[in-house]
Amino acid sequence: MTYTLILLNTFIHLMQYVIPMITTVFTMVPANIIVGQALITLVTSTFLHADFFHLFINMYFLFIFGTVVEGEMHPFSYFALYLVAGIFGSLGHVLITATLGVIFDPMGIGIGIPALGASGAIFGVMAAYAYLLPRRPLGVYRDGGRTTAAWSIIIIYFFLELFQMFLSFGSGVAHGAHVFGFVGGFIFALFYRFIRIQMNKRRPEVQYDPYEYYV
Repeated sequence: MTYTLILLNTFIHLMQYVIPMITTVFTMVPANIIVGQALITLVTSTFLHADFFHLFINMYFLFIFGTVVEGEMHPFSYFALYLVAGIFGSLGHVLITATLGVIFDPMGIGIGIPALGASGAIFGVMAAYAYLLPRRPLGVYRDGGRTTAAWSIIIIYFFLELFQMFLSFGSGVAHGAHVFGFVGGFIFALFYRFIRIQMNKRRPEVQYDPYEYYV
């Protein structure tokens, strides 16, 4: 499913150049969401990207974290995680734009600026990674030759985004979408694990909690 999502995002981005109207129609504008219009863009905007660099960064992180999380979930559950986190991220961006905008954007310019990108969904995948597999080493940082547990890096990244949400409001980066996408992914992972445990209670031959080893 991760490779399918990468290919889908890439294909849609290429189509944005062929049919520019795709970006215009399916990008999310906070002002529209606030008045209950174009609600489908809460989802469609998570499959659009501003340029190839934006696409590459998002797909790289999706590949790093998504391939692992997908291995711990059913493909459809993983896809649901991606969508739920993406929607949380979109709603979070609308909320932050409308609330912090009262302080940092009194003219209300931000609520009319289109937003797009899969970052919220990918932060949700990262949250699921940190919760379900917190002790899984992540080979992007080494200290004394030892890999660092994934959860520590992901949590640090989350708090950096949280601070940036306030400090860099109006910078053009939807930090609110990152933060709320992370929250959405974490909530999804909580429910997924709970449901998985309840289902396994009916099957004595199956490990009670498949994630107990990692926590």
